[in-house]
Amino acid sequence: MKKKYLILSHKNPQQICRLINRLDDGSSQFFVHVDLKSDLKEFEILNSLKNTHIIPERENCIWGDFSIVKATLHLLENSIKSGNEGFTILLSGQDYPIKPNQFINQFLSEHSDFNFIEVVPIEEKWNKKMVRDKVEHYHFIHSEQKSDSNSYAPFHHTSLKEKARNIFHLIKGRMALKTFRELLVLPKRKPFFEKQFAGSQWWAFNEETSKSVHDFINKNIKELEDYYCYTSAADEIFFQSVIMHLAENNGKIKIKPSQTYVNWERKDVVLPVTFDDKDLQELSEAKHLWARKFDIEYNEKILDLIDEKPL
Repeated sequence: MKKKYLILSHKNPQQICRLINRLDDGSSQFFVHVDLKSDLKEFEILNSLKNTHIIPERENCIWGDFSIVKATLHLLENSIKSGNEGFTILLSGQDYPIKPNQFINQFLSEHSDFNFIEVVPIEEKWNKKMVRDKVEHYHFIHSEQKSDSNSYAPFHHTSLKEKARNIFHLIKGRMALKTFRELLVLPKRKPFFEKQFAGSQWWAFNEETSKSVHDFINKNIKELEDYYCYTSAADEIFFQSVIMHLAENNGKIKIKPSQTYVNWERKDVVLPVTFDDKDLQELSEAKHLWARKFDIEYNEKILDLIDEKPL
């Protein structure tokens, strides 16, 4: 089973080497995006790996920003240019397989008609206020610090309450004057899709769907970017909405849940959980092919345990 792994990376090049070596079964290619904030020289070690390509396009990826989608689109474009056989699989540099390559290949072969991505209507993913912020309001990043952003209504297309909020944020220094001026001229937002969907950003698309998604995005790239560049957490909406739009008009596009296991439920820890060697049992019980997240600077032993005894 041929596969193309798209890897979003920003740290720990040694860990990415380990990830690629673990996944390299002779039938896989690896396309790596290195965050613009990262030192590219540190990632040159990847050039020694077979079938591995550090793509030339680089984005400054900011949490919750459209830049993450743009980086993914660069990866998809490079992978399509290399050929379109097999599955295209999006991972982060902090993912790791929790099943042997033989099992992964057999699973994907048996499910080659399916695509794996978490998809729910956006209204089921977030509360009404968050949905309104994402769909109707404009998202502005204040800094590169995580969660340092806000979504604002376009000034002349909203309620007095929202206008007052905009002015209050401006006076308090929460909103930049440049942002306020932009809100004064921005039109009422019109979603590109009548229905939008959401879910975890990690996916695996089969050959036909990868090409359909790529072609649709390229055909509509300006309109898609114009809308989603102002959408918070666009990486959890963009591909879900695209594939569901295509599926409505193409009965061959079948969808199953994502095959990347992530724990967002554990109490009193930073989420998602960064797994350590005490989590082997939890990972062994997961029915997924890959999991995240792992960090060799925090705990590399869990990767050793996975490699020693495939789950």
